[in-house]
Amino acid sequence: MSALPPITIDDFINEIKKRKDLAEAVHHEELAPAEPHFAGPEFPLRPEIKEALRSLGVERLYRHQAAGIELIRRGRNVVVMTPTASGKSLIYNIPVVESILDDPEAHALYLFPLKGLEQDQLRAFRELTSGIPLEGMRKADSGRRSFAPEPCEIYDGDTTDYRRKKIREAPPSVILTNPDMLHLAINAFHQKWELFLRNLRYVVIDEVHTYRGVFGSHVANVLRRLRRIAKLYGGDPLFIACSATIANPAELAKGLTGLDFELIEKSAAPRGKRNFVFINPAPGQSPYTIATKIFISSVRSGFKTIAFTKARKITELMHSWVRDGAPDVCGAVSSYRAGFLPEERREIERRLFDGALTGVISTSALELGVDIGGLDVCVLVGYPGTISSTWQRSGRVGRSGRDSLIVMVALADALDQYFMRNPRDFFRRAVEAAVLDGENRTIIKSHLLCAASEAYLKGTDPVFDVKRFAPVLEELEAEGLIRHWAKGDIWYPRRKYPQKDVSIRETGETYAILKDDGGMLGEAGFPRVLYDLHPGAVYLHKGMQYKVTKLDMGEKKVHCRAASGLDYYTRAITNEETEILSIEGSKGLNGTVAHMGMLKVTERVLGYMKKSIHADKNLGEFPLDLPPSVFTTMGVWMAVDEGILDEVRAAKYSVAGALHAAEHCAIATLPLFALCDRMDLGGVSYPFNADMGSAAIFIYDGHEGGVGLTRRGFECIEEWFSSAVRLMEECGCEVSCPSCTQDPKCGNNNEPLDKRGAVMILKRWLGE
Repeated sequence: MSALPPITIDDFINEIKKRKDLAEAVHHEELAPAEPHFAGPEFPLRPEIKEALRSLGVERLYRHQAAGIELIRRGRNVVVMTPTASGKSLIYNIPVVESILDDPEAHALYLFPLKGLEQDQLRAFRELTSGIPLEGMRKADSGRRSFAPEPCEIYDGDTTDYRRKKIREAPPSVILTNPDMLHLAINAFHQKWELFLRNLRYVVIDEVHTYRGVFGSHVANVLRRLRRIAKLYGGDPLFIACSATIANPAELAKGLTGLDFELIEKSAAPRGKRNFVFINPAPGQSPYTIATKIFISSVRSGFKTIAFTKARKITELMHSWVRDGAPDVCGAVSSYRAGFLPEERREIERRLFDGALTGVISTSALELGVDIGGLDVCVLVGYPGTISSTWQRSGRVGRSGRDSLIVMVALADALDQYFMRNPRDFFRRAVEAAVLDGENRTIIKSHLLCAASEAYLKGTDPVFDVKRFAPVLEELEAEGLIRHWAKGDIWYPRRKYPQKDVSIRETGETYAILKDDGGMLGEAGFPRVLYDLHPGAVYLHKGMQYKVTKLDMGEKKVHCRAASGLDYYTRAITNEETEILSIEGSKGLNGTVAHMGMLKVTERVLGYMKKSIHADKNLGEFPLDLPPSVFTTMGVWMAVDEGILDEVRAAKYSVAGALHAAEHCAIATLPLFALCDRMDLGGVSYPFNADMGSAAIFIYDGHEGGVGLTRRGFECIEEWFSSAVRLMEECGCEVSCPSCTQDPKCGNNNEPLDKRGAVMILKRWLGE
């Protein structure tokens, strides 16, 4: 344990509250500490496992650990939803080690969404088993023996070809990988994995809450394909999942695997007292400046500190302000975000764990459970967008039973201000549900093709309901991708390895971000490059400014030159259009009908504006000529009756502003019901829409294929729109402001907006 800081958390909180240069602390919630509760499994642990735990300082198991281990021993699929640092990894590592000791040929597969988590868990498994004599020899098909240096190995994109071949020939007891490698390298080439799959006993899915939306829908099919392949070799593994706090962990785990799960959700691990302080900057005060001051003060006070921002640009801006304004601590502080090279991220993680760094400013990239050592203070630069993410991020602090502090600095954002006005509602509010759709037609179509290439699909398939999916298979046949042998009722592919053409992530094509000298700055996916890395854009990396000089879409490269002293940032000017493709559901409201279905969305980046860093001032607009981003997604839409608009006009409110504000506020409040951020959503309002023949409002999932978010909104549309009305009515502004209807993503610079007319429209639909 690191040395204690010179002052206590309570002293630091009092300092924050007294400082004149900081905004008012509008709420301070103290969450009581928790004492540990211990228990043992029904059958005692083996002596060698007990000794291994003792060498790690674990004398007894927590009650939830013992309960999980016992359920796994009984052959149950288990999902564990307990806080960060509650010892979830032991719940799966102990049964896995027991199975290997009982049968040296037993295998387990661990799946992680990020490579950093693989490295973290590899270290944990090797520490646990360093004194346990696990079998390192495996028989190859030929009968000769090959040596696996370790009982646990990583198999991912960073593993050399030589090591991959050795691992396939002589599989270690445990393989750590990610869904991408399972999809492309294990499922697709399962014949090379027979030794491993034949005795696959356990599949561990860590951070299961990350598998939602499009990514989760793909992973659900990848896991079904794994189950199907394992059955070919006589395997039928148990599944063990670990999750952050969400509303539906067992439902999500079943959606991913098609299997039923037992839930472990009551943590018996100790926790120190947690202090939650809400700070609301006054109009004109910069929340980013205030958050940076708190971050610097926390590091100076000896607290190991993490700040979470909501955007890469803010992460880098805050880091640059620390570099410029606090030279005494800047050497012990780093930024961290997606887009850094893998070796950069691993180095930052190592320095945090070792204590060389005492502060890190991160996007959500560090939200997941990479072990970076004990942290004391978490600064949330804006409400993270969901209750679940808030608890996940704040769970990074207070390890080892220490008291901790979470400071949430509100942005001028709708949900931020909602919780600043209603702080008790935040602590009473339930976490959101994670949503996926494993039978999304586009997604299931691609995976049925992959499954057929792995083993012919028959009517008696043990995993996929071939009869129910016959229309999809017939569509594949019409496209010349698959063939049907009617006599045997068998579907088989026309070519090998279609897996390489199926991307299970939604980032699209990857672009390299290069400096003038050709050095690599990072990577970004399409269409992010259109919005953030267009010519003229300001790009920030590790606190340094770069200006984009060229976007080469043919070579998929972004060229940048170093810049300094720029007093502005850039924001894209966009235009969106929707086309209705199909209607999957309709629901009557008062004076309109809400429809849910598939939309074709065309988004264009028309140009960009320069915005002052120090004030909300537009410094100029510049046109761009870039190709559109076109995608198909799920959405909800409503026609707006002319009678309602006449009432808006009669009240002398702006019709276009009312429609636009209703769209924005609906986007702002949907995250109260679904596990998402407003940046995951898109929308457009029309004074006249040709498809509808009237004014209309569209809200859609901002990801290819949809992620189930607007479907969730459609299911609770009355509560959703009621929350939007409450948000606008509680806000003290007269017409529009960032706290209710202005959207930071708006490509029209939030013009026009009129919340008064928006309230009239939504209230009419609600029958008020």
